[in-house]
Amino acid sequence: MSRFAYGLLKPLNRDYFLLALSIWLFAASCTSGPLTDKGKFTELAREAGALKTSLAAGASYPRFSESLHKFSTQIAFLRAKTATKEEKDLLDAYADLLAIYQDGLVLWRYKLEFAPFGFVPKGSIYVGQDVDPIVLKYRFTTQSHLYQPTKQYWKSIPDDSIQIIWSNADSQLKIIENMMRYQG
Repeated sequence: MSRFAYGLLKPLNRDYFLLALSIWLFAASCTSGPLTDKGKFTELAREAGALKTSLAAGASYPRFSESLHKFSTQIAFLRAKTATKEEKDLLDAYADLLAIYQDGLVLWRYKLEFAPFGFVPKGSIYVGQDVDPIVLKYRFTTQSHLYQPTKQYWKSIPDDSIQIIWSNADSQLKIIENMMRYQG
């Protein structure tokens, strides 16, 4: 082939290559399927909705704890089944929701466990070692108290702090719903 002919074909080959690459990428994006297989998350979404509904209906601590355990198990089950970055992001959002609900469950447990003792004022939750990280995480305001028999100070938070956590869970559920709506 002459230098002249090769000089004419060289730009054509590059342009042909770019055109072929563009067509291939477009076709691949059209056939790759949804970013998130929403079917994988059906049970998890149902469990999340059941948690929210049970709180609204005034579920008992044991019942809510059991439902939260099922939710946690479902997240662990799906960890190995996420295929795309979008699915991993969605599962991470559900894991964040789980952490929020677990924080609320800890406060609920402390509220129930310390209610029978006379030293925790009504409408307060004792801040023990399990509650302290939650207080820091959510920046709850604490109140100091003096336990007269031992002259030791301890802290409490208002029991409506649990409602703040449930509100955070509702916000996280909305984030998840938006992720589902705009993926796939």
